[in-house]
Amino acid sequence: MQTVTFQSASYGMHPEEGTKGVAYDTAWTARVRGQDGKSLFPECLSWLIANQKQDGSWGGQIENFQDRIISTLSAIIALKELSGGKHEDRIRQGEDYIWNHVDKMKTHFHRLIGLELLFPSLMEQAEALDLGLPYHSNPFRKQYEEKLAKIDESLWYSPLVTLSYSLEFLNDNVDMTHLPEAQLPNGSVATSPATTAFFLRHIRSEKAFGYLKKILSLTNDGSIMTVYPIEVFEYGWTMYNLMLAGLYFERYAEICDFLYSGLKRTGVGWSTELPVTDADDTALACRALSAMDYPVDFKIFEPYNMRDYYIAFNFELDPSVSTNIHILDIARLSLRFPDRENVMERLIKFLEKEMQPGGFWLDKWHISPYYTTSHAIIALSDTCPSLASRGISWILNSMNPNGTWGSNGGTLEETAYAIQALMYYHHHVEHVNLEFIHQATHMLQSRKCHSLLGNPPELWIGKVLYTPIRVVLSVVASAQFMLKAQYVQSFSVAG
Repeated sequence: MQTVTFQSASYGMHPEEGTKGVAYDTAWTARVRGQDGKSLFPECLSWLIANQKQDGSWGGQIENFQDRIISTLSAIIALKELSGGKHEDRIRQGEDYIWNHVDKMKTHFHRLIGLELLFPSLMEQAEALDLGLPYHSNPFRKQYEEKLAKIDESLWYSPLVTLSYSLEFLNDNVDMTHLPEAQLPNGSVATSPATTAFFLRHIRSEKAFGYLKKILSLTNDGSIMTVYPIEVFEYGWTMYNLMLAGLYFERYAEICDFLYSGLKRTGVGWSTELPVTDADDTALACRALSAMDYPVDFKIFEPYNMRDYYIAFNFELDPSVSTNIHILDIARLSLRFPDRENVMERLIKFLEKEMQPGGFWLDKWHISPYYTTSHAIIALSDTCPSLASRGISWILNSMNPNGTWGSNGGTLEETAYAIQALMYYHHHVEHVNLEFIHQATHMLQSRKCHSLLGNPPELWIGKVLYTPIRVVLSVVASAQFMLKAQYVQSFSVAG
């Protein structure tokens, strides 16, 4: 266990790996063609061919219909455009999957980023290619209209507006006079590989080409990540998870210098290369900085303050529960937080309202309730223990028969979130019967844990589901260390 733990923790301190590759962005990149009509990224096409699932779909390991359909749509469009009729069987299997599951897209609580824009756009592109699909279906028409009504068309191409992250929805309706405005100095559009590939289909750019080639060199398998870079996101989450377990590294000072230098008036985004800031990444960065005694001005959150809750981004359709949890977490830990008592009271009321009937929370950035519920329990443990207790009861009652937590018989990441919450509550509120976690402890200590970390399922929500590798490693490392500390403490008491 100790070797796996230290390895996981040290991995988390060196971001750059980003996320696992995904079909959606890989398909968009495959569609970038040279003057000879051939793909400039043939390895992406090869990856798509090699990674179709047995049911005909593309997408994450856990079947989420939004993720599978948006991934499959983009993949069969790429195959149709590029294969010259060589992969009709694969295309037909993808079409069948979409026909059989398109009506299930709205059964999920969560909605993928930009789905209300990207799904109808991809369906239009598919129809232009004569793909056999249910074109009558558009379950997100209302959200499409609401989204575009929020943002003036003159701002669509601005790198300061979140819509630039999903500009590929414009397809051939793009305004070529304004499209160049969207490109960032690193060559990307909004640090989105798919959007950058869309840009490159319209404008030849060595910087955009180089950006995509760099990602291919990192994945090294022909796949493309769904967002890159995400170093602020990686640093913030890694420090959150490791500090939660009482782990401190000398490198924290270097990381905090980097985070502090990147703070703008409205905080930070998931990367210093992205001009858009958000309250969630800002919350995680400020939590780390405050814990390391950096002079944080908490007025940085005021632009996101909607009184009853905080928004994560401008123009968002609905608030993020986890963002409000993370701001509550900072407020409880920081006596200098402006209007601290009132803020905590309002956020506790917000979380009480957002709690699901079973005693758990859901969020827009992660499909697992264990992610949101674990963080809520930690933030509520000394601000509203009764609400935290309800979350603990749900975690204990929802354990899988094999002693783990989460989808498909249990995942390492979700089990780690459950352990984090249980151990934190055990030490800060009241004792939990730790017999409940015996099997989970065995799982996290076993050699199998190390092998499972090599291919964790996609649970994080972007345009598709994805896995931020370093962040997941740090979650598991945190849970491992918390269990180890409890074992040492129990052994000492027994001795």
